[in-house]
Amino acid sequence: MRAAARAAKTATDNTPTQLAILHEAGVVDAGGFGLQVIFEGFLKTVEESDPAAVPARPAGSGKALPAQRSLELPEEGWGYCTEFLIEGRGMSVEEIRDNIAGMGNSALVVGDEELIRVHVHTNEPAKVLAYASGVGTLARTKVDDMSKQHRVILDDTVPAEPQGNGKLAVADAQRKRPKIFKGLGVDAVVEGGQTMNPSTNDMLKAVESIPYDEVLLLPNNANVILAAQQVPDLTEKKLYLLGTRTVPQGIAAVVAFNPNRDAKANQLAMAEAANQVQTIEVTHAVRDTTANGVKVKKGDVIALINDKLKHSGSDYGDVVSLALKDIKPESYELVTVYRGDGAKDKDLKVLTEAIGRDFPGLEVEVQDGGQRHYPFILSVE
Repeated sequence: MRAAARAAKTATDNTPTQLAILHEAGVVDAGGFGLQVIFEGFLKTVEESDPAAVPARPAGSGKALPAQRSLELPEEGWGYCTEFLIEGRGMSVEEIRDNIAGMGNSALVVGDEELIRVHVHTNEPAKVLAYASGVGTLARTKVDDMSKQHRVILDDTVPAEPQGNGKLAVADAQRKRPKIFKGLGVDAVVEGGQTMNPSTNDMLKAVESIPYDEVLLLPNNANVILAAQQVPDLTEKKLYLLGTRTVPQGIAAVVAFNPNRDAKANQLAMAEAANQVQTIEVTHAVRDTTANGVKVKKGDVIALINDKLKHSGSDYGDVVSLALKDIKPESYELVTVYRGDGAKDKDLKVLTEAIGRDFPGLEVEVQDGGQRHYPFILSVE
C-alpha cells in the first residue's frame, strides 16, 4: 500500500509535464490527485495514523490560467442556460422531457407529477418558458446568457448587467396570466382585465418599480392603450410603448424580446411579432344587439376577431370555425387556445375537435389562461 501511495503521488506530480495546460496553470491533474488522496487515506488507515495528515491540496503555484483563445464563440453563440421548477398536478415527466429536449440540448428534466425541475441549454429561452408556463406554475426561473459569460472570460471589461437595455412592463393580466408573463421574464405585471382596466397611475407605478432607465410597456388591451399613452409624460425614464391590443399579441411580443438588443430595436422587433398574431376572443352576448352587420341574441356564442365582432351562433365549434375561415388559416400554423375560468371541458372538446376537423393543417395547443370574461381566447400565428 505504501508503494502504491508513493507511486500515485509521483504520477500526480508529473502530470504538469504531460499536459501543457496544467503546466501553464501551475496545477496538477485533479483526477490524479484524487486517486493519490484515496491511496494515502488507505495507507494512513492501515498504519493507524491521523487521516487528517493527508494533504488537503496538491502542490503547485495555482496561478490563474489565461483565457483560452482556442475556445472561440460559435457563430450561433452558446445560447442560454435555462433553469426552473414547474409546479402542477398530473404532469407527465416523460412528455415534458421530450418537448424540452426538442428545444435545446443538455436537457435535464426530473421530478414527479407535482414538481419537475428543468435544466436546458437553448437559443430560445422564451419559447421554453412559454411552453412550461402552459404546463404548470413556474418557480425559481433562472436564465443565463452563456455567450456573455464566455465573453466575460475572454474580456473582463464586458459589463455584467447594462442598465441601458430596456426591461418589460405588462398591463392587463388577469389572475393566472401574471404567471404566464412572469414566466416569460417580464419584470412588472399590472393586473387588470376588461372590467377592471389598469389606470395610468397603476402602469406608472409598475414602470417606476423597474430599476432600469429604459422600459417597454405593453397594454395588451385596446381599452388600456389611451391610459398607457399618458405614462411617458409622467416618468423620467425612457419609455417605449407598444400598441398591443390583446393578450396573444402581448405574449408574441414578449417572446420576441431579446435582452442583447437595445430598447428601440426590441420595440421594433416586438411590434412586428405582435402584428403577425391574429386574436379570436370567444364569449357570450349579454344582450340583443347588432354590430358590424352581425345580429346577436342574448346568450349567443360570439367571436371577436382582433376586437371586432364578426360571428355569432349557438355552438362554440361552429362559431370558431367561421372566425378561423375569415383570417385565411392557410397562412398560419399554430392555434393556442387559452382556457378561461369557468370554461367547461365539453365546450373545450367541441371547440378543439371543430378546429381539427375543419383545419387539419393547424396545430392546436391548449393553455390555462385564467381570464374571467372570455371562456376561450385563441392566438393564431
